[in-house]
Amino acid sequence: MKLKYLVVSSMIAVTTLGANDSFNSEFSHFAGGAVMAGGITAVVDRYYPEYRSDRGMIGFGVSSIAIVAEQGIEYAMHGNARGQLLDAASHIAGSALGAYVTDQYLLSPVVQNSASEGKYIGLNLQHTF
Repeated sequence: MKLKYLVVSSMIAVTTLGANDSFNSEFSHFAGGAVMAGGITAVVDRYYPEYRSDRGMIGFGVSSIAIVAEQGIEYAMHGNARGQLLDAASHIAGSALGAYVTDQYLLSPVVQNSASEGKYIGLNLQHTF
């Protein structure tokens, strides 16, 4: 139930934004997508531990769905399909980056107590080949 509130509040927050087709506008959509997806990923990690294994995909998905809904509303009100698609694509690309970086690097520190080595803090990085 709480996840539904997160989705709805994210969609409401995005509906107040507007932009044009300049580089600065598209970069702001990219940066906004990165921040929004990273924030949602962090919220899922903190408040919804049962979804922790999927936190990156949830952050990316909620942010992407919110921008697609918002750009659909903008298209219905003002037209300009090319501009709306460009805004959505920029935001979605930023969402992918923001969710990935937050999930893999910002929320993965390891704190362990070892009887032989004491306490240490580090990042757990792994890659499957």
